[in-house]
Amino acid sequence: MKEFFSQTAIYGIGLFINRFLSFMLIPLYTFFYTPAELGMLNIVLSLWLFISVFYVFGMESSFIKFFTEEKTPERKKKIYSTTVISLLLTSVIFSAAIYLLSGSISDLIKFEHPEKGQYLVKLLSALLFFDTISRFPLLLLRAELNPKKYITISTISLVINLILNVIFIIVLKLGVESVIYAYIISFLFSFIYGIFITRDFFGLKLNFETAKRLSVFGSNFIFIGLFILIIDVSDRFFLKYFFDESVVGIYSTNYRLASAMGLIISAFKFSFTPYFLNIAENPDNKKIVSSIFTNYVFAGLLFFLIFALLIPPAVTFKAGEFSILNDKYWSGLFILPIILLSYFFSGLFTTFNAAPFFKSKTGYMLLVSIEGVLANIILNFVLIPPLGMAGAAFATLISYILMYVHIYFISQKVYRIEFEWNKISIISLTGVMLYLMNILMNHYFKINSVLSITLNLILISAFLLLNIGLKSVSKEGLKSLFKKKSGGL
Repeated sequence: MKEFFSQTAIYGIGLFINRFLSFMLIPLYTFFYTPAELGMLNIVLSLWLFISVFYVFGMESSFIKFFTEEKTPERKKKIYSTTVISLLLTSVIFSAAIYLLSGSISDLIKFEHPEKGQYLVKLLSALLFFDTISRFPLLLLRAELNPKKYITISTISLVINLILNVIFIIVLKLGVESVIYAYIISFLFSFIYGIFITRDFFGLKLNFETAKRLSVFGSNFIFIGLFILIIDVSDRFFLKYFFDESVVGIYSTNYRLASAMGLIISAFKFSFTPYFLNIAENPDNKKIVSSIFTNYVFAGLLFFLIFALLIPPAVTFKAGEFSILNDKYWSGLFILPIILLSYFFSGLFTTFNAAPFFKSKTGYMLLVSIEGVLANIILNFVLIPPLGMAGAAFATLISYILMYVHIYFISQKVYRIEFEWNKISIISLTGVMLYLMNILMNHYFKINSVLSITLNLILISAFLLLNIGLKSVSKEGLKSLFKKKSGGL
């Protein structure tokens, strides 16, 4: 437990820096760009996420599994080298195709400014290439359970990204393409530095049999990854279809605020699957996973309360005429708790994915992902016209809840684990109760930002104290997770 949460904490620190830098850029973007411009940018960035699934070809999941299972350095080297070289070659072909078809892609999306849209799609072709090749040195460090080097590369890359955003936007006064320029350069650095750090595992040799094995296992993950991304980002396209790019810009900006929850979920995801594979032979592995799950629910709801209760008053607090979130974007703040809960349930879904992944029954994961994406598409069509941004947010949340429930029952058949449902119920009920108190407080009383933050900190503290008092979590256990484990990382 201490080993797992030590790794998760280190990933969490790096991801916190990621989200914090991203958070710092919100005032910059909302001050220099209109909602329509940010809407166009976010549509292109959503395309990036969609198309990247085909670039990676499910190799991330198959690489983690096969690299972790191999015991000799030579076999690990063969898998790593084959993965990197094969994706270098395919990425060049895919990016060339997107660049040549940029005009047709822009016309298909129906950008309000077609020429600008086409240029952004051309930049997207370069972004996809550098994003893909930069992933695998970092993925190797995850598979090797080496989060410190992972975070070092990621943090330096993110600082470069931030500095370039400031230079391109404030100094050079470029348009929204500045964001993509910064991504491309930071990914290039990440790849070069990552290859240098992982050079002992890299060789200029492509093994076709290994490439085939990786591709066959990873093929299901193309669709799983695509379906998950449809659930996560298709709402932008639905909002553009039913409304306009300004609505997309407001929604996406507030979604970015909610992605603070993503640092918890991402840190957990980064650690859980390779950790689960590494403890497969441990006789206590089921007990360990059960305890991890209870702590995830507690940590997830704690951070849900922190972000849901503190972000709105913080970003709308005005010092003179300045606020972190420009008031043009305040109308979308109500989606924050809905998206935070979506992240929470996506983490629950990831936890139960580990069992079919471990047993090589990825067909179950594909089935649940298909169900999730069908539900999401239907919900977007049904909910967005009457509810607008709220409909888009609820479509994402409901989809993840349905997927979590189904994958739970499947995983219990594949790899049964006895979970601590009594403790989990107490944690969940206290979280819901305290959040409802916040809603009632805001409904009946007009509270300024400073008082709101103070009262909400009391509610968050009450969540901690109630769960310790009711023994759903252990005070000593929580302390032990933050103590440096024997041997360190």
